[in-house]
Amino acid sequence: MVESTVDFEVLSASFLNWFNAQPGTTFHSSLKLVDLRARNAGRGIIATADIPADTDLFTIPRSVIISEETSELATKLPGLFSKSEEVMDEVDLDGQPAELPKSWLNLILILLYESFHQNTSKWSPYLSILPQRPSSFDTLMFWSNEELYELQASAMPSKIGKDSADRMFRERIMPVVKQHADVFYPTGSSQPSNEELLERCHVIGSLIMSYAFDLQPDDDEADEDEENDDGWIEDHSKPSTMGMVPMADMLNADAEFNAHLSHGDDSLTMTSLREIKAGEEILNYYGPLPNGELLRRYGYTSPKHSRYDVVEISWDLLKKVLSDPGAPFHSKSWSERLDKLMDEIERDDEFDPDGGFVIERDAGDPNEQGLCTTESRFTKFPDELVAIITDLVAKLSKDQIKQKKLSDESESTFIKSRTLVVLSQILRHRLEQYPTSLEQDVVLLREPMMKGRLRMAIDVRLGEKKVLEEALTWTEGKMQKYKGLTEEASVPAPDGSPPRKKQRMGR
Repeated sequence: MVESTVDFEVLSASFLNWFNAQPGTTFHSSLKLVDLRARNAGRGIIATADIPADTDLFTIPRSVIISEETSELATKLPGLFSKSEEVMDEVDLDGQPAELPKSWLNLILILLYESFHQNTSKWSPYLSILPQRPSSFDTLMFWSNEELYELQASAMPSKIGKDSADRMFRERIMPVVKQHADVFYPTGSSQPSNEELLERCHVIGSLIMSYAFDLQPDDDEADEDEENDDGWIEDHSKPSTMGMVPMADMLNADAEFNAHLSHGDDSLTMTSLREIKAGEEILNYYGPLPNGELLRRYGYTSPKHSRYDVVEISWDLLKKVLSDPGAPFHSKSWSERLDKLMDEIERDDEFDPDGGFVIERDAGDPNEQGLCTTESRFTKFPDELVAIITDLVAKLSKDQIKQKKLSDESESTFIKSRTLVVLSQILRHRLEQYPTSLEQDVVLLREPMMKGRLRMAIDVRLGEKKVLEEALTWTEGKMQKYKGLTEEASVPAPDGSPPRKKQRMGR
């Protein structure tokens, strides 16, 4: 059910009044909370007049944040909120298999409690404006199989982790709620079924992923560390907790932004990084995320985030290119040696068959004003990928090297040339995994009716194809240095067409 404009505005006004009434909060008089649903951006904040750089836009006391320190659930069930560094292994809630901090578990329980007690919660006006149904989210967790299919050969569907999240909710969250039903559910209220509770857990988990902040120590302490050279990337090595930060999470975010949240001892403050003109939206920063990650975590894509787009090359694709009878330099001896070498690599204890290799551009970081001023361009392949292919090529080509009686310098050039040919073949095969071409996707995006999830899926897959095309153009440019050596290894492209000549990336 979509909220009417009137209901939307009423809830926004109620939240703003509640926020301003909290002790210690501030909200700049030249800011306005607005409805941006027309461009699929939910709520946002704009400037109603010019705001100078380094202006405090709003302040949130830590007492207003929903966290372990402020929710009454921590006082009702203190045993759940010990300060131990416990982590939950093999959890994939946000699509990245890793140890999930206990602060995530705690915040899920807290938000479940507050949502069940929303009518009496001190955060009720705030909770009322947060997404509360699966249909409210565009994160990949809630896409249908048909919608996910439009991502084509992207690796993003494999990163959703819904099964892992289901397991974590069933094993770590739902038993706690059922054991303490008298605490989690208001007296006299009906209790949800297991499936309804599981759905609520998914909504809460997605809400945390999209809205929650990692509450860092006072920024002044970090400023004193002269070795802190991470720019806009937060230092997550320091102790922190997860929390829902009213008003800060009303800001949308982009790769270029004009505001930054500072973490003080008693409060958090959003400050302008440069002059913000009247009518301009106040924007935060989620980090240098490719559109695929932006969509998976937050449910949207952005043209400015395309500079960070990446594409993954799987180990299976590398093996396929090297072992294909039509692959560069293939021969019977090559095939026999390759199988042995691959077995050696895969038997290594540190080998991860699902790890893959990330192809990305050198995109640089935003400057102090939140602007991206450096050119985003492809400059090299992952060191590990190049090292593996170079080593394999050297070992597999030793007969030819011996036969040609090459000097050390010529041998190095020979190996480099063959490595480039293998890399170009990997890129071509990766492009062939997408059912549509880059050019076809560009045409699709020009259609006026191309909106919503389908448009975002095309944004993601098109961005990946552009990275592959740029990498291929770069590779073929490098191959010109070894023209005589690479021509002998030229093979048909995967579709049977002649080897492609150097060309500019299609737009």
